[in-house]
Amino acid sequence: MTPDALATTVSEEWGRLTALLLARYRRLDLVEDALGDAVEAAARTWPTDGVPDRPAAWLHTTASRRILDRLRTEATAQRAEPLLVVESARREGGRVMADPGALVEDDVLRLVLMCTHPSLAPEAASALALRLVLGVPTPDIARLFLVPEPTMAARITRAKKKIVAADIPFGVPDASVLPDRLDSVAQTAYLAFTAGYSPGTGTDLLRAELSGQTIGLVRVVLALRPSEPVLMALLALMLFQHSRRDARVRDGRLVLLSDQDRTLWHHDEIAEAQRLVDAEVLRGPITVQAAAYALQARIAAEHALATSSAATDWERVVGLYYVLLDVAPTPSARLARSVAVAEARGPAAGLAALEGIEIASTHRLAAVRAELLARSGDLDAARAAYDQAIAACLNDVERAHLVAQRDAR
Repeated sequence: MTPDALATTVSEEWGRLTALLLARYRRLDLVEDALGDAVEAAARTWPTDGVPDRPAAWLHTTASRRILDRLRTEATAQRAEPLLVVESARREGGRVMADPGALVEDDVLRLVLMCTHPSLAPEAASALALRLVLGVPTPDIARLFLVPEPTMAARITRAKKKIVAADIPFGVPDASVLPDRLDSVAQTAYLAFTAGYSPGTGTDLLRAELSGQTIGLVRVVLALRPSEPVLMALLALMLFQHSRRDARVRDGRLVLLSDQDRTLWHHDEIAEAQRLVDAEVLRGPITVQAAAYALQARIAAEHALATSSAATDWERVVGLYYVLLDVAPTPSARLARSVAVAEARGPAAGLAALEGIEIASTHRLAAVRAELLARSGDLDAARAAYDQAIAACLNDVERAHLVAQRDAR
């Protein structure tokens, strides 16, 4: 129970705890280290002392003490006036009021807005927000950006140093900053949802709490920017995908879309997503980013509204993917189109569609090739491709599925 309690607290409260500590101490370099120390302390003491009544408060108090210890050490070393600024800020409420008007009150959104400051490159901003705000592991972030893990770790470190060096404030921003940062916030939310919906590492096939938290963040932003196309399209896409969460795993094993129990899908979320994607605002001129999310949502709708996998209009799905690739020609979209082509026109057509696709840091390309080779009857090549996918797969549930598929050939 204790490891589960700690893991749940970290996944649900990391962003809020980071926000609270930053609001009080304004030291990004200390906050992340202190929270990490607090989690390590909890892992040592909770098994013997028991889980505290308020686990998040325990982590906050422990991290706060670590930060104060560091600040006292720094103050002594520098012969500075210890903690006067910090204590003054705490007595004044620990926040810098940017504007007394339309303020952003959500702690997690405030932290995302800090990470997506214009002084940071968009990719670095999103990566930092994923790591700092939502606690997504660095290997998973690297997979989302299709770069090696050391490259991503260095990118995140540089972003943190830039925030500290540029003295980017953690305050209560005016809602007027949202338009300039909206694309970065949406991209961060999209990547965070993907990290929850399809984790690249670990023991879980999905992290529903992370996906749900990200949906909540998008709802907060949408409340501040009603009828914003990029947010409406993104929320629709997330709801379509998230609606299947209870059917994707059975007895710890991956359940393919074609085998899922559709009575377990959350049809209220599907209905809400359909209303969003059908909104008039998404039928007029919109940004490339909004169009990409809207097209992905419409593809997800084809699966969500079909009575079975066999009833899915795969040719329509293929057509939507071709439009998506005109808008956002990513390797991941090309790979997904190849799967749809195989369903619509057979494995040989799917294998042909795979030609020329290169995706680093993921097992998915090899896994798709293995399945299509098996369907086409080339079992030796299929087993070799499965071996390649298994070697590259860092998610335990997906790896077990791939091993079972290989061994069944």
